[in-house]
Amino acid sequence: MSADWNDDNTTILTELFVQQVRAGNRPDKHLTQNAYEEVAKDFKVRTGLEYTKLQLKNKWDKLKTDYSNFKKLKLKETGGGWDYERNTIKQDVEWWKKAKIDIPSCGKFRKRGLQNENNLSIMFADITSDGTDHWNPASGTIPQSSSATSVFNVDDIQDVDLEETQTGESHADGKGKRLGRYVDGNNKKPKTSLVIQEQITRVGDIAERTQSSFESYMKKEESSSITSVMDLVVECGAIVGSDEYFIASELFVKREQREMFLHMTESAAHLDWLRRKYNTKYGH
Repeated sequence: MSADWNDDNTTILTELFVQQVRAGNRPDKHLTQNAYEEVAKDFKVRTGLEYTKLQLKNKWDKLKTDYSNFKKLKLKETGGGWDYERNTIKQDVEWWKKAKIDIPSCGKFRKRGLQNENNLSIMFADITSDGTDHWNPASGTIPQSSSATSVFNVDDIQDVDLEETQTGESHADGKGKRLGRYVDGNNKKPKTSLVIQEQITRVGDIAERTQSSFESYMKKEESSSITSVMDLVVECGAIVGSDEYFIASELFVKREQREMFLHMTESAAHLDWLRRKYNTKYGH
């Protein structure tokens, strides 16, 4: 039978998926086969519908795509605002046309935002990427030492001039320094492979130290960001121990949730958003 993924059935399915994820039955990007079987059995109990593991897996993949696209879409939003009634971005037609070029199929979110977002976050947040977690200064990622050595074929380099900061291996040549050259006994062609290899090794060491420093910085920034957002939670009226404070402590371990909260500018909107999030998840 063909699957009927109406709103109610989809919500029930995501709840069952979340149970399996929290039980540790998602070792990689999918649930285990046994987990899909459990979901199918529980889904039949709650809905009376009997779906195959393949149908459930296909729906999992579709939900993951929707979740990833909605994350990317929210990161593209600048200045338009948020439509709280429809739970989506408030932008004009031209903006949406351009967005669909970069994010195919995102047009479905124009009239209604992502449904069951909290459940999908639990299912997919740690196995999807929006491309913002990688440092890319000056349009180039930090190289690892292993990749740096693969860029050059050192035997093809005939001659290299360096600035006066190079010492110990060179002969004076006016303004700059010329690296000492090594001669291959077979064809008498001057080589600089050993010197270049030393430079590559040095670049690799610098890259490793830079990457380590950056990762440490990002961890501190992450911790600081959570602290700052939780301070705003208290400032907007969500006292410690309240439902709003509780749901904030669950949501704001996720960066995209913190970004959405910070996107709002009024305390009343902050508090109302937290209250809605709590009611949506816990039904009070």
